[in-house]
Amino acid sequence: MLGVIAYIFGYLLKFWFTIVGNYGWAIILFSITIKAILFPLTLKQQKSTRKTQELQPKLNALQEKYKDDQQKLSEEYSKFMKENKFNPFGGCLLMILQLFVLLGVLYVVANPMKYMEKSTQEEIDNDLREIIVVESFSGDKEAYEAYTISYYNEHSGDDIIKKVIKEHGNEDKEKVYLEAYKLTNRYYELNILKNKYDLDFMGINLGDITMRDKTNWKLWIFPILTVLFYYLSLWMVTRTQKKTTQKMKDADGNEIEMPNMMTMNITMPLLSGWISASVPQGMGLYWFINSFLQVIIQLVTEQFIKKENNETDSNKASEVIIEDKNAKVDSDDEKDTEAEESAENSDKDNPIKEYNNKKKNNGKNKNSSKKKHRK
Repeated sequence: MLGVIAYIFGYLLKFWFTIVGNYGWAIILFSITIKAILFPLTLKQQKSTRKTQELQPKLNALQEKYKDDQQKLSEEYSKFMKENKFNPFGGCLLMILQLFVLLGVLYVVANPMKYMEKSTQEEIDNDLREIIVVESFSGDKEAYEAYTISYYNEHSGDDIIKKVIKEHGNEDKEKVYLEAYKLTNRYYELNILKNKYDLDFMGINLGDITMRDKTNWKLWIFPILTVLFYYLSLWMVTRTQKKTTQKMKDADGNEIEMPNMMTMNITMPLLSGWISASVPQGMGLYWFINSFLQVIIQLVTEQFIKKENNETDSNKASEVIIEDKNAKVDSDDEKDTEAEESAENSDKDNPIKEYNNKKKNNGKNKNSSKKKHRK
């Protein structure tokens, strides 16, 4: 599954790299593209969070009303959710997708030759062999081959060699050495990419790893920026959630123990910074840009939802005004009807008034008959 995602991301990253010709800018444009694709789901998640806050007081009232009847509570709870078209787990999809995206990007950054360049494993091995020969043996292939044999003889009892032999056999000692080299150098494909392309971005080699060169202050830039913007994005989320003071409860009426957001707001950014420092700078750049874009998207979605809520409130207010006017008209009609009925009842109670009214009506009927007769 992750391999398929990595292949797709590899095509996208290669597309931007072909256009801009710089690995760093390609990663930035790649990050923007992924965020744009996920934006509808992000907006949906934000709406779901806001709706949870709006409905929680009603849910709490419902749970209080049926606290002694769990079956009725479950029925009313389900009915309430359907009427409001609300799924409390609607935001989970985005979280799962973001996890797959993060792992997919890590696969691409760690194995650029396989996923971005679409090289076969044989081509990757040949390129790696040439780099080792040039960098470690000054281009002397015979010295390289002699070293692989001596390495095998000296380390044949090591666990890593045993693992390689179990998977690939021990007939080709150079093959055993190469496979062992790949296992002890997780990001070996980046060494190949470095020799093929310029990975420099604003003075930072995107193939370097902070934890392997801690004294290079430039390599700390992306991890630190990642921590700062990750913290800022989490702070914005918790700021929105704090507007709701209602205690959240489950369907059984039990209060849901909310996590300590202060602890999470500190540990999660620090964890992301540590991971960013432990992987190639290309991954660190992606994580920083992703955190930065998350802050921007948070601001945009807040304004979007606020505008949408204002329009909804305006429409509701108009409907209330119209209903009040209609209710007032109906009330006036009822009052007129009641007044007429009251007058008729009053006349019936007074014999003199009733006699005069009948006389008046009879007079009107006679006059109308005379007019008809004359015609």
